[in-house]
Amino acid sequence: MRVADLIISSIAEAGTHTIFSLSGNQIMSLYDAAYDQDMTIIHARHEAGAVFMADGFARSSKRTGVALCTAGPGFTNAIGPLYALMASESPVVLITGDSPVRMDGRRPFQELNQTAISAPLVKESWRLTSSNNIDGAIREAMYVARSGRHGPVHLAIPEDVLNESAQNPLFPPLVYSEDDSFAVSPSDLSPITMALDASQKPVIVTGGTISSARNLDLVEAIRSRHKIPVISMTSPRGMADPMLGRIKDILAEADGIILLDKEPDFILGFGSREIMPAQRIIVCAAQSGTVTLANQVFFGNMTWGCIADPVSSMKALAKAELRSRPQTWLKSVDKRLAERPAIPAAEIEAKDHITPAMVMQAFTKSIDLSAPPLIVCDGGEFSQWVQSGLPDPINIAAHTLTNGPSGGIGGAIPQAIGMAFANPGRHVVAFMGDGSAGFHLTEIETARRAGLPITFIVGNDQRWGAEVEIQKRQFGDDRVHSCDLDAETRYDHIAEGLGAKGYFVDHPDALASTLATALSDTSTSLMNIVITGVAAPKF
Repeated sequence: MRVADLIISSIAEAGTHTIFSLSGNQIMSLYDAAYDQDMTIIHARHEAGAVFMADGFARSSKRTGVALCTAGPGFTNAIGPLYALMASESPVVLITGDSPVRMDGRRPFQELNQTAISAPLVKESWRLTSSNNIDGAIREAMYVARSGRHGPVHLAIPEDVLNESAQNPLFPPLVYSEDDSFAVSPSDLSPITMALDASQKPVIVTGGTISSARNLDLVEAIRSRHKIPVISMTSPRGMADPMLGRIKDILAEADGIILLDKEPDFILGFGSREIMPAQRIIVCAAQSGTVTLANQVFFGNMTWGCIADPVSSMKALAKAELRSRPQTWLKSVDKRLAERPAIPAAEIEAKDHITPAMVMQAFTKSIDLSAPPLIVCDGGEFSQWVQSGLPDPINIAAHTLTNGPSGGIGGAIPQAIGMAFANPGRHVVAFMGDGSAGFHLTEIETARRAGLPITFIVGNDQRWGAEVEIQKRQFGDDRVHSCDLDAETRYDHIAEGLGAKGYFVDHPDALASTLATALSDTSTSLMNIVITGVAAPKF
């Protein structure tokens, strides 16, 4: 058995049977190994697309996403998404081929110190230069991606190592799984439960690892058993996150706040007393740096801090014995999370043009909220409209992924593909502006080739909307420039050229019917909606 064969079998034994990849010289032995094993390789059109697919796969399932790319420019193309994946706490293992270890220092084809480049962007970065314990390294990488605060891991594997004969391990391989070994200790759990019992209006604030989109069962267990709201802060817009309504008012009123693996960063207004005046703040995090930072930020108000695995800690809280409390506070929080800024009637009742608000009204009427589609929202101004206009926000949040705290844009098309592979049979809807659509348009061919039921919706306002609004806000309306796109680009025609279905609408009269038709389509399709650029609503 070659090392390449052992790697493929180790990935499968860890629970992942789909690899997102773009081929290249140094990794062809892994393709050959997959031929004889229970492993599907999804061939992307760009290495960054493959990584974003693994991201969508991982964040919409309880499995580790795996991306596979070659060395040199294959690796450098692949690392672009890693900053966003790290910020989104996405459990992805990126495996890249590498130049032969026996040729180190002799300038072989595509030699590059990959791990030095990837190290700041991932949880762990290793170059595997020996066939010894290769299966253990793969298992550990899959485990590390999903342990503690989730995040990406990078493995660079030289071509000659892949083709070596695998060495039989001296000891049985360790079986890595999600366990409770890093759970919050009883001595740390007690202060947390005491704080919750002492609070009349407690709130648990989390990061991406334990958001409702990824751990709905744990969030619901705490909500239903303890009547305590759980709020995930995962948007670069922080307090202005359009999916969190009046989050400022909630945090200002809460008298007890548990930060469960959530740093007091820019998203939380750096933990200022104006944002979080609660006298009872507890921080439980996977990383000691988070607890140290919180102790500095909340000096005087932080009553306890501890280090523990966030998923296991959520399980412990769900099972903990807490005092019985009425649903009053929980219902009040839910109501304010669901509130949205008022939208002028002109943006809803326009007769000669389509506005983002009209798109979301039509979308709401076209979907079944008892069985909603999976949704991915890219970054940008149109996607902020989408997030503020999604119906039944508490429920729909469990079915929705966003671009995450990094603020990066352009990943929605491949992320939707990964979501579709992770959730066979589920309809996926991906929203994006015309700017972000351009990053990975060719991956629509990947979706069509695989026959995936994805509807890509492009809100086409012929501009880089978020940047235009920044120019207006900071420099004045008369200084908007160099952020224009135009109506000549027909994204629906591009989709058709890639073999998918294309839909086009530029008038309100056809919006509802065309959108309903596109959403009922079970094939891969793209809807190009010409809209008027409008700043996203906010309180």
